[in-house]
Amino acid sequence: MIFNIKPKKIRLINLLIGVILTFSFSNCSEKKANNDWTTENLNNKVQSYTELSYEVLERKKQEKEFKKNEKSFDKLGKITEEFVYEFDEAGTKFIPKYNKKDEKTETFCYAIYSNSLLYKWVYEYDEQQNKIKDEIYNSSNELTLERFFTYNEKGNKTETTERYLYNPKGVVNRKTYEYDENENVIRINTYDPTGKDLKSYYTFVYDNYGNKIEENIFKPNGDPSSKWIYKYVFDEKNNWIKKTELDQGLFPKYILEREYIYYD
Repeated sequence: MIFNIKPKKIRLINLLIGVILTFSFSNCSEKKANNDWTTENLNNKVQSYTELSYEVLERKKQEKEFKKNEKSFDKLGKITEEFVYEFDEAGTKFIPKYNKKDEKTETFCYAIYSNSLLYKWVYEYDEQQNKIKDEIYNSSNELTLERFFTYNEKGNKTETTERYLYNPKGVVNRKTYEYDENENVIRINTYDPTGKDLKSYYTFVYDNYGNKIEENIFKPNGDPSSKWIYKYVFDEKNNWIKKTELDQGLFPKYILEREYIYYD
């Protein structure tokens, strides 16, 4: 495998960009979740998993490892810690904090090699335990991003509004969500900084177990922009151990492999 070695400072900046994207724009599950097992569509009491991500180079079998993700869960299915590495030993560590209602109230992000605080997430909930707001603070405890969420009567997220504080005008990103009868999100609409004009939209298809098997991205006029097909290999617990992402539904672009440890 080929590794891209960079100075620590540059690696850290690139990693932080990925961290913010992962936590701010992830749409793996927008429906009401009982715990993090449900959010990640995991079965049979996963204690932890290690995930390796590879990029397939030039549509050939040559692969480059570019990310490693490790997650641990307690016996109630809540994430207790997460580690994310990119390219080599540089990486970040996430430690969540919960209240007596088992609501995640804060998440702290640390640089692994220095154990210094990089970012902090703070969450707010309504009486139905729906997360209605989260905020991201930098290492100087300055607010950099805030997001607001609305839900339908089933507790599924219907809208997200994001505001970036580093921009004097407060750039706004807005998303709306649509669901099928199984409460899987089947369409996400994204809007321009005004929050009014459609910028693009995504559609999703799932298998019978709730795994996303197809994703299509469209321009505002309905013209296709991109297509991804996802293929899986499962273990005996019905959790996927290999996921292949095919660009335009034809060419393998990314391969993700997982190893699980289960509670007895």
